[in-house]
Amino acid sequence: MKSTEKLQMKNGDRLTGEVVRMEEELLVLKTDVSEDKLNIEWNRIECLESDRDLTVVLKDYETIVGRMTCPSPGRVRVISAKLGPTREINSDDILSINPGTYRGYLNAGGSLTRGNSDSAAANLSTRFIAKTRRHRLTVEGAYNYGEAEGSTNTRNSLGSLKYDFFQTEKLYNYAQVLTERDTFANLNLRLTQGLGVGYQFHDRRKLRLYTEAGISYYNEDRTVGDDTKSASGRWAVGFEYETTPKWIQVYHRQEGYYTPESSSVYLRAVQGFRIPVRDQFGMYFESDCRFNSKPEAGKARSDIFLIIGISYEYAYW
Repeated sequence: MKSTEKLQMKNGDRLTGEVVRMEEELLVLKTDVSEDKLNIEWNRIECLESDRDLTVVLKDYETIVGRMTCPSPGRVRVISAKLGPTREINSDDILSINPGTYRGYLNAGGSLTRGNSDSAAANLSTRFIAKTRRHRLTVEGAYNYGEAEGSTNTRNSLGSLKYDFFQTEKLYNYAQVLTERDTFANLNLRLTQGLGVGYQFHDRRKLRLYTEAGISYYNEDRTVGDDTKSASGRWAVGFEYETTPKWIQVYHRQEGYYTPESSSVYLRAVQGFRIPVRDQFGMYFESDCRFNSKPEAGKARSDIFLIIGISYEYAYW
């Protein structure tokens, strides 16, 4: 691999390699001396030089394409021949370099017991996010299956789609659809469709935090018994925190619905943590909790799934 970029660190060190991208205050560098990519915090870098064109996005979302040089400490010059004029800027004004527009996770987990008791469980899930300055699309899917003593005792799935349009850097409107099926909860299909507003307090790799509120159309198609259709209020909260770049990530996502007609509450909360192992692969432990304040007779109010497995972070780093 030909090294094309030179990094001048604030502690005096120099690194050479190929910049994959810098985003969310983390720069990813490929080098000739290691198969693993280096993950370097952007605030530790004094300057970056390149002999090839890089796409540089400033914090005001202006985009410049060109070679980068170091005219003075803490400043870079982007020599552009394709898009925009040559510019000299502060390193702190750079939002991203060669930015990606999407990220996501693919998770697979489960358990197996043999001996005095025979049981097995499996979980597959994915979460995909594509984002530009004004638009964000989030797709999520999950499937849980379990059996004990040769009989199936768990089979459920869900899929969701949400679109966000940012009115400002932090305030956005959303439209969302959520579908769920659960064989052992007498649920053939639960469908919710709604609109609302959200506020993105933080949106960086180290910390993400948002909250949402809106209204939804709530429809439950039961396998046996009467179906229900009604309007409901929706709220959601999401939180992700990474202690250090590419290390332990803790997360919590909660989505709830209140139906005035029946004075009932439905809540789903997913929380857990991921530990990177190598490159895009990691281990994760997750708790998936679902609560219905007014279930059918003979059905439990809550279901809790504890999952441990392998996580793959794709198409971003």
